[in-house]
Amino acid sequence: MSNLLLDCTLRDGGYINNWDFGENAILDIINKLENSNVDIIEIGFLKKEEYKSNRTVYNKMQQISKQINPKKKNHLYAAMIEVVNPIPLEDLEPCSEKTVDIIRVIVWKRLLKEGFEYCKGIVEKGYKLCVQPARVDQYSYEEYRDMINLFNTLNPLAIYVVDSWGTQYREDILEYVKIADKYLRPEISIGYHGHNNLMQAFGIADAFLHYDTQRNKIIDASIAGIGRGAGNLNTELWAKYINEKHDNIYNLLPIVEIYEKYIKSLQEKYIWGYSQSYFLTAKYGCNPNYGNYYTEKGISLSKINEILQNLSDEDKIMFSKEKANNYLSKDY
Repeated sequence: MSNLLLDCTLRDGGYINNWDFGENAILDIINKLENSNVDIIEIGFLKKEEYKSNRTVYNKMQQISKQINPKKKNHLYAAMIEVVNPIPLEDLEPCSEKTVDIIRVIVWKRLLKEGFEYCKGIVEKGYKLCVQPARVDQYSYEEYRDMINLFNTLNPLAIYVVDSWGTQYREDILEYVKIADKYLRPEISIGYHGHNNLMQAFGIADAFLHYDTQRNKIIDASIAGIGRGAGNLNTELWAKYINEKHDNIYNLLPIVEIYEKYIKSLQEKYIWGYSQSYFLTAKYGCNPNYGNYYTEKGISLSKINEILQNLSDEDKIMFSKEKANNYLSKDY
């Protein structure tokens, strides 16, 4: 049984700076992540939009291939695709020694059939597939079981438990892990991707690590927790923990160097990580973009609380500035 660390700094971290890390920085971050010995390096998003060499958003696999070749042994390389904005499968180069090894697909519950068909095409192209069901808490246990059984037929590398909005506690996540462990084919791994709205990412990852199973596990993290909303599990904290409590396999210095050279300046300019506004979005189970938007506008926490508790079920999920402003103008 293997426990793998996936670093998603260049992908999830891109929500903070619009994926604009800079061309040279991208190459250096990849190189340093290789030197840190993290198991899986996520390079960025594959999306149907204009490509710019300074961003980790790509519309063709060849653009990624230029940044990862020659690939280093003992590493896997990944890219992510959202089923709501995918690149056409006919534009996706078949998997080879020059491409990423893994494609992770964010699957929305309301687009489950479309997501399955797209994932089927990914597998047919020869890629290892990771299925990322967004906001796992929106699935009943029966629905999650059915989703597992559906994607079982594709024999993916892994199916994830994704706490997109950081609303779950360890016992909540482990219930989904138990279902996945029970119904997945034996060779399929389970992954965990969490956010820190309730400061639970590390504790849940630890509980997941020690969950008794014969399956491989994949745990996502990013340097300094950089990522959407309250951010992710910290790569440096998790790597240190694994080194001291389990196997001394990760080199922490390159991770610290990435932070000092590239992430620290972002942290001085942008906001991510735990905050009271993100706590409130988790409290009401709504899109964390509301917390970020209202905070940037200088809205008081009491007003944010008042607005969030009055969001409709639909508006909790789908954020827009227009919606946020409409709620802001109401007198409750």
